Amino acid sequence: MADVTAEGQHMPAAVTDAPGSQATDTEAVPQDPPRDQAAREEAPQEPAGARRGIRALIARHRVFSVAIAAAAVLRVMVMLGYWPIMWYNDSYSYVGDAVHASPDFVRPDGYPLMLYVLMPLHSFAVVAALQAMGGLAMGTGIYAVLRRRGLPGWGATLLTLPALFDVFELQIEHMVMADALFAFLVTMVVVVICWSDRLSVPLAAGIGLVTGYAGVVRSVGLPLIAVIAVCLVLRRVGWRAVTALLVAGVTPIAGYMVWFHARDGQYAITESSGVYLLSRVSSFAECSKIKLPPDLRVLCDPRPPSQRSNSQEYLWDGSTPMFGVSNGDPFTPKWNSLTGQFAERAILAQPADYIRVVAMDTLRTFSWTRASSDVAGSGKSFQFRDVANTIPPWTYGRLDASVRRYGRTMSQSGVRQPWAHLLEGYEKYFYLRGPLLAVIVLVGAGGVVARWRRLGGVVLLPWAVGALLIILPPATAGFSYRYALTAVPAVCLAAGLSLTEGAWAPLLARMRKNKASDT
Repeated sequence: MADVTAEGQHMPAAVTDAPGSQATDTEAVPQDPPRDQAAREEAPQEPAGARRGIRALIARHRVFSVAIAAAAVLRVMVMLGYWPIMWYNDSYSYVGDAVHASPDFVRPDGYPLMLYVLMPLHSFAVVAALQAMGGLAMGTGIYAVLRRRGLPGWGATLLTLPALFDVFELQIEHMVMADALFAFLVTMVVVVICWSDRLSVPLAAGIGLVTGYAGVVRSVGLPLIAVIAVCLVLRRVGWRAVTALLVAGVTPIAGYMVWFHARDGQYAITESSGVYLLSRVSSFAECSKIKLPPDLRVLCDPRPPSQRSNSQEYLWDGSTPMFGVSNGDPFTPKWNSLTGQFAERAILAQPADYIRVVAMDTLRTFSWTRASSDVAGSGKSFQFRDVANTIPPWTYGRLDASVRRYGRTMSQSGVRQPWAHLLEGYEKYFYLRGPLLAVIVLVGAGGVVARWRRLGGVVLLPWAVGALLIILPPATAGFSYRYALTAVPAVCLAAGLSLTEGAWAPLLARMRKNKASDT
């Protein structure tokens, strides 16, 4: 075997390094061919070598290769069925903010920043394609980490299925909405951190920047930088890496607040946090139980809580006291402050009621079916249908002009058959059932508990991020499954990691040993 190279090719005896094989002056030593001749001989071999490498890669990951290919085909079907992209009420504001490069008072504008970067292309199809590729990247990242950590191919593939095939994931990827970008950023942050037990300072800084950007894509992501920092401290990655993460993570948030101040005169992310929290407490707040000054009492709703709109719709209900006293514009510094004070007093006066409604909404995440009200306050806007959503009349004027300027069209999604019909059928069955999501969350929690000596180990971070993204929206605004959807990749990764190390590792090792002995 002395004359075989690492690549498996035989070497001439004259140049072998085997002991006792001395080359003499009389030995015919092969001469290197001319450089141009060698180049001609090697050039055709490069594509063949690349093809062999791809085939070998697919062979090693056969199950996942089938899954990722099927997921890609599904996303092509979505684009063919609803060309170029789907719309929701918020979509028009996002595009308007991108076109006019101005911060929004209601929601942070990290997503319009991405739209602004893509605006020279004047194509909503490009936006949809990039978001679809982000979904495929999330599944690939989860699979790669789980395989690296020791999970078998079929097990790692199984935990990518919600990110790759859940119909609600497909829908949100194909909409002009911030959720797809937010889910991609958070998932990639978790994937990168879980890839290795070590974290360099430059990599920690990069993770911090991405996490901070995620916080200005959706405000529910603002606490993530603190959660990640705590998890890294518990993993003992080093104070330099944690410091770099925090400094870099605060930078995009601080920069956004400076930009917001230049526009509005306030260092803030939005002017809606208090309004959303008032909408949350509207489901239980009773002014007879709350001590309120006169300037807050004007927000009291005389109707019993059971007769009010749900927390997702209360925000936009024109019959509420908030809507009346603010003349239909509660998203101002004054009313954002007053609504926030009212909500805080309601929570302090009725803490048990607050815990009850948050718990009830959180448990809706784990229901077996998904009603229209579970997906969003708007219902059918988040469904594949035979007809396109109508353009809301309030967009006429500045916003529809922005859409025309961005995509050079104001037309809604073109519904094309047979793709749309096929997706309607797919939608009825292929989504992550709530009880299965609960099992995934509990498996991850078990992995954290099993590693209590290591303070949760590598499982703690993805599980904590996923749990936060499930609980925080019901606690601050209200329930919508599209909010919880962003947590699914993280909790799937946590469940997979819980099966690769610790309490379950001996069992898996024994199963692999038994299988090897049988063969």
